[in-house]
Amino acid sequence: MLNFGIKIKDGREILGQIPRLLIGGVKSFVGNIPVGNTGGANVLPLQPMEIPEDLKEIMRPYRTI
Repeated sequence: MLNFGIKIKDGREILGQIPRLLIGGVKSFVGNIPVGNTGGANVLPLQPMEIPEDLKEIMRPYRTI
């Protein structure tokens, strides 16, 4: 998302990604990541989000749990 913010020249997205990278990187390392979170600066970093049914169906063969 940081790269996306740079490509579209969105300062808010770029600045919003910095704390996400710092906090999210640590949380990902310990296995605590929010399911379905889009990763945009307009979403809280640890907020889980509902995954749409059509995407769940696509991901079903790759489910590891």
